[in-house]
Amino acid sequence: MQRWLFGSECGVAIAGSLFCFLPQALAVTPEGIPGGVVNPETLVAQVPSPSQVPLPQLPDPSQLAPDPNRDRLIQPAPTPTAPEPSQPVLPPTPTPTPSPEPSPNPQAPTITVTSIKVIGSTILGATELNPLTQPLEGQTVTLEQLRQVADAITQLYLDRGYITSRAILTDQTITDGVVQIQVVEGSLERIEIEGTQRLSQSYVRNRIQLGTTPPLSRDKLEDQLRLLKADPLFTNVEASLRAGTQLGQSILIVQVTEAKAIDGLLQTDNYSPPSVGAVRLGGAISYRNLTGIGDQLSASYFGTTRGGSDAFDFNYSVPVNAMNGTVQLRVAPSKNRIVDPAFRALDIRGETSLYELSYRQPLLRTPREELALSLGFALQDGQTFLFNDLGFPFGVGPDAEGNSKTRVLKFGQDYVKRDPQGAWALRSQFSLGLGILNATENEAPTPDGRFLSWLAQMQRVQRLGNSNLLIAQLDLQLTPNSLLPSQQFVIGGGQSLRGYRQNVRSGDNGFRFSIEDRITVLRDEAGLPTIQLAPFFDMGAVWNRAGNPNPLPSQTFLAAIGLGLLWQPIPRLNLRLNYAIPFVDISDRGNDAQDEGFTFSLSYEF
Repeated sequence: MQRWLFGSECGVAIAGSLFCFLPQALAVTPEGIPGGVVNPETLVAQVPSPSQVPLPQLPDPSQLAPDPNRDRLIQPAPTPTAPEPSQPVLPPTPTPTPSPEPSPNPQAPTITVTSIKVIGSTILGATELNPLTQPLEGQTVTLEQLRQVADAITQLYLDRGYITSRAILTDQTITDGVVQIQVVEGSLERIEIEGTQRLSQSYVRNRIQLGTTPPLSRDKLEDQLRLLKADPLFTNVEASLRAGTQLGQSILIVQVTEAKAIDGLLQTDNYSPPSVGAVRLGGAISYRNLTGIGDQLSASYFGTTRGGSDAFDFNYSVPVNAMNGTVQLRVAPSKNRIVDPAFRALDIRGETSLYELSYRQPLLRTPREELALSLGFALQDGQTFLFNDLGFPFGVGPDAEGNSKTRVLKFGQDYVKRDPQGAWALRSQFSLGLGILNATENEAPTPDGRFLSWLAQMQRVQRLGNSNLLIAQLDLQLTPNSLLPSQQFVIGGGQSLRGYRQNVRSGDNGFRFSIEDRITVLRDEAGLPTIQLAPFFDMGAVWNRAGNPNPLPSQTFLAAIGLGLLWQPIPRLNLRLNYAIPFVDISDRGNDAQDEGFTFSLSYEF
């Protein structure tokens, strides 16, 4: 007799009617009694018919994150939010009062000028200087007229933001009518830092020095101070310039206020596949500046209320240069178990472990834009089990004991561009699965650990007015290979494609598009939104590489429209409710709240 058991591509969270044959030689008792041999008729009797109950999902343990696609990207990119209006960190520079036009003085000494040479300028060329100097060449002029030329050159520097540079008419002996105007380009004599407690002063100084190359530019210095002010290590940064001991030199005084070392998050939501329990509880905590060099240690845990899922995530990151080049080590073990009562006798479970080392280096970094490259290596092992401890593959790809192993080299690129009306965020990652360190290997087109894939994400945040914020997102994955579940593109759920259950479809390739308009209904006394309505539209699709032996359900294109409510009753407490109406009524729809289009998230930051 054939014995049917639900399988979904080695544990991918697909709510489709996909089955696999249970081997006849399986010698394990369903109720966990060791040593017995299962009678085929008995086992079949214990497994409900597909027509009697909805089939459960067995999520791949690596896909327990609310957005598995985003979770595969190495290191977080900058947040794509528009720069908020704020006061400059440096106080405004007083505009020099122009010298009054001198009254003609017939007794003033005059000089016959044949040429004027401007010495010491690395910024201004002949194009800028000739219109100021040539009108006086070949003329008999006064010292005051020459000083006015020097003042005009100084003004050119000031107009370009070089606030401590000056052009002066030095004491000199004029020979053959050649007059020299000396430019003293401003520089920093030193940086004095006040207010640091646990953080090394070199962390602050090295970042500021990126904006202090001579000649000292107010704009470049202001950029570095703004980046420092936006750093989570600080709650405030103030700065001032005062005259140094030499002409053209300045002393920068920087006052910083360090942020608290520990912050965290408590959260509950229904961003988990219903087969392991839809509702999650958990939180995250981070300790900043662990050793005084700006490093951070963080940890998170989320588990379902029905006990079907436990996911941990540990991160340690350390900046290694003033451009915020960052090394990150990540360890993320997780496990899950089918909690559907109809299939509890089969005791289906899975577990995985992820170890990842990555390095992200910004090449361009200002408050308005950032461009960075990333390189990482991830080692991931997963296994699925039947009757609790019998390794068993679900789908084609893992070995006979349900093991799937990938060793992935990742090369990422990210870019953020901010403007007064919004921001663009672009992320791209090439993943190369290597056949090393006992990675899963099969003959093509069977999925294994050797592959090449490209994952791209694009986001635009656009202000449509004082009360409207439009958010558009596009995700895309392309690959020429059949992929193991941990590398597939996933859609469905509260942070992916609303209106369908979490991770309802996955495939080798896929795309997702989402657009949402957040409309502010109520603000607090500070003018910050407290209640927002968010109509949205989501759609996505997945498809497999031709020849992939793991079949997909017939309905692989999904779309939904809905409305979200965002409420912040008190600071740091955030509630989000979504209701979505699906355009595609899938045949494997379940009866969870997610299947009815309802998702929620409640979080508190501390």
